Amino acid sequence: MDVTKVRVTSLFEPSVQYRIPLFQRHYVWDEENQWQFLWDDIRKSQSLQEKDSSLHFTGAIVVQQKATPAGDVPKYEIIDGQQRLTTFQIILCAIRNICKLHGHDDIASNVSRYIQNQGMLLSKDERFKLIPTELDRPAFISLVEEREDESTGRIHLAYHYFRNKIANHTKGEQEKVLSLFLSILNYFGFVQILIDDGDRPEKIFESLNARGKSLLQFDLLRNDLFLRASEDRDTLYEKYRTHFEDVYWDPEEKSGTSCELFLQHFLMAKLATEGVKPEFNVYQRRYCEKLSNIYGIEHEFSELKRYSETYKEMTDCADDSEIGKRMKFYQIFDLTTLHPFILFIRCEVGLSGNELKYVFDILESYTIRRMLCCGGKRGLLKFNIFFSGLIRNLRNDFSLENFRERLCAETSNTNKYPTDKAIQPALHTYYEEHSTLFPDDSTIVFPDNYSVKAALDGLWSESAGAIRKRLIRYILYRIELMKIEENRFTEPLIFRDDLTTLEHIMPSEWKKTWHLPVADGVIDETQIGGYPSIYVNRDVEGTECLYENLFRDPKKPSRKELINNSYLDAFNLALARDNVLQSIGNLTLVPRELNTKLKNHPFPEKKADLDEYSSLRLNKEICQYDAWDVNEICARAEKLIADVCKIWPSLDWFAENIK
Repeated sequence: MDVTKVRVTSLFEPSVQYRIPLFQRHYVWDEENQWQFLWDDIRKSQSLQEKDSSLHFTGAIVVQQKATPAGDVPKYEIIDGQQRLTTFQIILCAIRNICKLHGHDDIASNVSRYIQNQGMLLSKDERFKLIPTELDRPAFISLVEEREDESTGRIHLAYHYFRNKIANHTKGEQEKVLSLFLSILNYFGFVQILIDDGDRPEKIFESLNARGKSLLQFDLLRNDLFLRASEDRDTLYEKYRTHFEDVYWDPEEKSGTSCELFLQHFLMAKLATEGVKPEFNVYQRRYCEKLSNIYGIEHEFSELKRYSETYKEMTDCADDSEIGKRMKFYQIFDLTTLHPFILFIRCEVGLSGNELKYVFDILESYTIRRMLCCGGKRGLLKFNIFFSGLIRNLRNDFSLENFRERLCAETSNTNKYPTDKAIQPALHTYYEEHSTLFPDDSTIVFPDNYSVKAALDGLWSESAGAIRKRLIRYILYRIELMKIEENRFTEPLIFRDDLTTLEHIMPSEWKKTWHLPVADGVIDETQIGGYPSIYVNRDVEGTECLYENLFRDPKKPSRKELINNSYLDAFNLALARDNVLQSIGNLTLVPRELNTKLKNHPFPEKKADLDEYSSLRLNKEICQYDAWDVNEICARAEKLIADVCKIWPSLDWFAENIK
């Protein structure tokens, strides 16, 4: 195996042919991830070359020479590096064609020497410096033979991308084109690994590209920082690197998620943009460029360490941490979309104490309302874009008032912070007819109390998505926590998946075991909690009846199948019961074992079990009811919704109560 440094000129100047094996993948580079960054380097190479004649390392290529008859062009099989070599050949084709267009035939002729082998006796196949895979070959050969209109696919796109960039950069001026051409030949280079017949190319390729241990973006950044540190490397290592040797950042322990997500969120906070992939390239070209030459390499180390300490505090969620305690909410729902903004307010703005608490209160209220009313986590899909814009707007002029006013100023469904009035239809099935008030899942809306009320009262089962049960469990947990905190002698409660489960007090299958009440005399229309009392009030034996006894055919429980039209009130009550089954007023928290015991039992039995086995205040309050039906469910829903709006206030409340 022979390892050497080579430039573009030494790769393509001699008579040579590089062949890409058929089994390798086709050309896959694109503008966002490769072309743009390569062009940035090419554009800067002319000015850099005047100051620095060293080779710009572009990557590694692995080749193996193939046996050829005497007199034939030497041929090499490309084991690794085909994407790079193909791209440079495309760029040379673009330069040649631009020169011909503007009459610079001498330069065009010189460029052609690096695209095609010269010689009278060469076969047609041997004229090409590069032979791509069979899939890409027609498109590539069309470019080499100056039939660019016949080129197709990604190779065609790459050609037009670089042709346009070069044309706009040089304006067809001879000196500029020549300078660009020479800088590509002499400034860009590779580490070439030439393997012998005894070497196993697949193992070398595997070592470079796979082995299941590909370098993380964070690893690439770490290596780059220390390479740039030069003589200060040892000092900086002692001062900063040991911080990242904690097991928390170890990919083997954390599957790489902590260090990779941290780098992503660090860049989002610093650059105020959601588009930061691939992170290492973005760091090099956008973040470092943003630093200009004002700061030295130690500033980069220092900022990464400072941000990472806050990030670790955020993700550890320790009770004794000002930040960690508030981040438990996001940990419970596995939410990371607000991490960049929280890094910004903590590390850039430097908020702490009551000011930090104020911002956290708004963010949590915003998030919980969005999940309730706008499809669970789907309601947070645009948070990265929205809060990146907020960072840009507030970076140089942050204040609590500006932060709140930025949210208040939004009037469109895309970004507005909903008022309390909008929560009602989102939290209560009684307001089902107002479901048109729900915004599209992709919008950014801060639901008001009107929307939250409708969601908690039953529509959450449709709007909150797959996370709905966990979301309602958490809401009930926080209400219970609020009640506990009112009594300093009460044992604290911890939210855990194995601790509690949702219990429907009126079960979903109530029709099998729960009777319909019968009332004498006139139907009671007394308003209780805004909802009328409804009873079976016709000629029915006894004081109650089962649902199926109202119909001629119990298998067809419809209005048409009622035994007597006078049973219509009972039928309507059944519809009302079905309508409030998913209301938060009908839900509570119980241990998993107690949930199994309660089953579909009638309310008196459930009440006795709740009273005996549950210590939660939520359940003690339920035990104070003598009966459990639509009115009781709706009355309780009103109280719980008021608690929700107290725990997670609307933006109007923040504006009025915190100055």
